[in-house]
Amino acid sequence: MPLMNHALIRPLSLALGLFAAAVHGQEERWYQVELMIFSHESGSTPEQWDPLPSLAYPDTGRFLIYPGQLESRQEEHGGVSEVDSLGRQTLRPPAEETTEDRTEDRTEDKAPDIPIAGNPTGNSAPALDAEAVPEEQNLTPLTPTPFIALPRKNAELYDKAAFMQRTGNYKTLFYETWVQPVQGESTAIPLVIDRSGDSGDWPRLQGTVKLHIARYLHLETNLWINTQGQYLPAEWRMPEPPLGPQSLFIEQPEPVLLEETAYPLGNDNPEAAGQQPVLEEKLASEIAPEETGPVYPWRHAVLLQQKRRMRSKEVHYIDHPLIGVVIKFMPLDEEQLQVMADAEFAEETNQAL
Repeated sequence: MPLMNHALIRPLSLALGLFAAAVHGQEERWYQVELMIFSHESGSTPEQWDPLPSLAYPDTGRFLIYPGQLESRQEEHGGVSEVDSLGRQTLRPPAEETTEDRTEDRTEDKAPDIPIAGNPTGNSAPALDAEAVPEEQNLTPLTPTPFIALPRKNAELYDKAAFMQRTGNYKTLFYETWVQPVQGESTAIPLVIDRSGDSGDWPRLQGTVKLHIARYLHLETNLWINTQGQYLPAEWRMPEPPLGPQSLFIEQPEPVLLEETAYPLGNDNPEAAGQQPVLEEKLASEIAPEETGPVYPWRHAVLLQQKRRMRSKEVHYIDHPLIGVVIKFMPLDEEQLQVMADAEFAEETNQAL
């Protein structure tokens, strides 16, 4: 697992740990997934594309987790980081300490040592009945945390991706590897591969992929590549496609309301009365112009919407004149999952020391 601050993803580990435990109990199959999506840069194509493709994100989608991104977001915006089971991060303002909290803290600090029955000195806790002490439980999870982006340098397609990029004929648009339990079609949640919902603009590649299993593994692509539309009539452009769902939510602290000074009836504050026109003029000058929102910088989008049946341990390729998809599923047995879980747990424990 990546060497990152696991305290930032602890809520995620708990949420996905419960999910993974339930899945493990159902004997769902785990895989390490390696997915690469690239564009063909070799030039124009004679293909005729749908001028108005139907582009949409699913109602529910999940995200890969990048621990470094969680950390940088928290450093930039501050607050307490929470990550839900869909990989969405929320930054909440830290809870303010109240007067009651401070009073309780002082009371606890000054509390005298009170002797406990059977322990007259009060210097240590009373001895417990041996039968009342629970046996030490194994805190190591059975499976690693799913959907966390893993280092790519040890992945099988890493060298191939680097070679393709160097040729200049291809450009890597998405390349990640992660582990997950693969579920049936009805319960599998699509993976959103872009962060346009956070950035507010349109990257070159947008959309989702859905992985599910029945007798065979299946990959469903709902991807589109934004283009400059060199193949279109001059000046024509399609309406902007949708932006993706958000993966980051920032909660703002509640505003502090200032108390107003009361004046007797008929005796308005003369200083405030004199400043009122100046204040109104200042507020009028500070009103921002109406925002029109971001402008779609592309002219067209080409959709790759396919469903493929696949086998594990094999590299599969989806060909398209503009986009290429390469994917591989490697099955993980219980021993491999435990080794990965042990390594993740040991790393988290060391970082907590």
